[in-house]
Amino acid sequence: MPRVIKRLLLQVFLLGLLAGCGRDDVFPITWHMVNVNSSDLQGDANILEIGDRVILIDAGYAQEAEENLIPYLRSLGIDHVNDVFISHPHRDHYEGVRVMLKHGVTIDTLYLRMPPKEICDREIPWGCNYSGLEALVKEFRQAGVAVIEPAVHDTFDLPQGSALTVLHAQPGDFSNDTIDVNDLSLVMRWEIGDFRVLFTGDLNQKVGSLLSNDNRMKSDFMKMPHHGASSLAPNSFFDAVDPNYVLVPGPRWVWCGERGERARRWTESNQLPTWVNGIDGNVRVEFYEGFAKVIPQFTVPDCRSKAFGVLRTDQLSDD
Repeated sequence: MPRVIKRLLLQVFLLGLLAGCGRDDVFPITWHMVNVNSSDLQGDANILEIGDRVILIDAGYAQEAEENLIPYLRSLGIDHVNDVFISHPHRDHYEGVRVMLKHGVTIDTLYLRMPPKEICDREIPWGCNYSGLEALVKEFRQAGVAVIEPAVHDTFDLPQGSALTVLHAQPGDFSNDTIDVNDLSLVMRWEIGDFRVLFTGDLNQKVGSLLSNDNRMKSDFMKMPHHGASSLAPNSFFDAVDPNYVLVPGPRWVWCGERGERARRWTESNQLPTWVNGIDGNVRVEFYEGFAKVIPQFTVPDCRSKAFGVLRTDQLSDD
């Protein structure tokens, strides 16, 4: 074989290897449901890693952020987060962002919708704190963080062809009824290839009922709203989502007790693989081309009918 042809074949071979390595490098895209539910406290904290882009959806209470979120970020080698979304202004969702700044985690943009003051004031002194939220926004802006109010239909194009879309953000009370702060939650859909993940914040009964006929809710993975607690969105909303897999950011005592009974019974009746922070610890979902892999920190068969361990979606069985 002539030397020139050999060289050309070698170049093609090496280019093929490099292309293959590049393709391997794009996977996995990962969702970490961080366990900020290790005590009696409940909360949400979700890290999305897409290439070199890092997104955080909620950050838990300050105590849980100190004990769990910050160590978890460090274990991933993350000291910079591009975007932080606060689903709604309750402390168990936003308090941890201050802890991140305290520990030197830099943030580019904080997405936070200020609640209507009249809705926030209904929950004084236990829930929403309007002046405290104003102080938080001021503090972050002074730290050089852009603070933006996301709107319905906002779509954030992410690396590797994925996208995060705000499907619903209730602007305020209904014309004929009042709502609570939980029902102000951002409802967001994350698309990764053929997979859809629905982030629901603490969506409650009233707005959950409104969305029960919305076919945009249909998703493969559902983050259970409101930690699985009793006032969460109705079963008709879960039916609209029609998930194949459910992840619950809640403590064991909520999910296994009376407060979690309705949501727990729904997952059991539908025989859905379910993972719960307060039982399974940190839960990692890795998305590949054609399949996803769910990897819990612990394997404990408490209060679930299916999926106590690692599961590959293309195998539909525990590894």
